[in-house]
Amino acid sequence: MRRRDLLRSGLVFGGALPVAESLAAELAQQSKSPGLIIDCHCHAGKGETMTAPWSSYADPQVTLRRAEEAGIDKTVIFPIHNPTYEKANQEIAGLVAKYPDRFIGFAKHDPETEAGKIRRLLTKEVREMGLKGLKLHKIPTREMLDTVAELKIPILFHPPKVSDYHQIASLYPEVSFIMAHLGSFASANYAEHLAAIDVAKRYPNVYLETSSVVFFEFLEMAARELPPEKILFGSDGPLVDSRVELFKIRLLKLPKEHEAKVLSGNILRLLNLS
Repeated sequence: MRRRDLLRSGLVFGGALPVAESLAAELAQQSKSPGLIIDCHCHAGKGETMTAPWSSYADPQVTLRRAEEAGIDKTVIFPIHNPTYEKANQEIAGLVAKYPDRFIGFAKHDPETEAGKIRRLLTKEVREMGLKGLKLHKIPTREMLDTVAELKIPILFHPPKVSDYHQIASLYPEVSFIMAHLGSFASANYAEHLAAIDVAKRYPNVYLETSSVVFFEFLEMAARELPPEKILFGSDGPLVDSRVELFKIRLLKLPKEHEAKVLSGNILRLLNLS
C-alpha cells in the first residue's frame, strides 16, 4: 500500500485528528528531557505539481511549533515532491538561513529527470548553499553516488524495496546511507522491517531511521539487535507528528547514553558536526 493510500484511508485525517493532536501534545509534554534532540527526517516547502496535503505544501511553521512543544532542538528539512529540485533546494537553503539554529538542510534530487545535472547542482548546494545531505526516493545513479562520495555527505534514502540497498551499500562503503522508516512507511510491509534490520547488521555504512513505524515491536527489535550507533530519530513531519514520534523513542527505555546517540549523536557524527 502506498503512502497516499494509507493516508486517504482515514487513519490520519477525519474525525480522529483533533483527538490525535490533543494526545500528541500530552505525550510530548511527558517526553521532554535534557539533552540535544535532532529530528533527521522532515519535509518543508512547496510542491509544483501535486495537490494532496502531503505533496503540495509542508509548512515549516508547523514543524517549528511542534518541535518547540516536544523539546526538539533542530530538524533536518528537505523538499517535498517536485519534478526537479533546483528551485526547491533553494527554498530549503532559504529556510535554513532564516532559522539557522532550528533547521539543517538536505537537498533532494531525481536521478532520472535531473540526469547529467546532479553533480553541478549538488556540489553548489553543498559547498555554496550549505546543505548537508541528500534525500532520495529513487535508486541513486553512479553520477549521484560519485558526487555524494566526493562531497562526503550522507544519503537519507526511502527505497522502493529494502533489497535495493545491497548493491549500493556494498559498492559505496564510504557513503553513509540512512534507511528511512525502518524500511517501510507506516509498517505497510512488516517483512521489510526485518530486512532493514538485517541490512543494517550486514553493512557498516547503513543506518536505520525511525519515522512512521506503526508496528512498535520492530522498533524495539531494532533497538535490541543493533548497536545504538545504528539508529537515528526521525519523524517524517510535518504530516507525521514529531511529538508522537519522539515519544516512541522514549518508550524504548534505552540507557541514557544510548538514547542520546539515537536522538542526536548519530546524525551529528554522520554530518561531521559533533
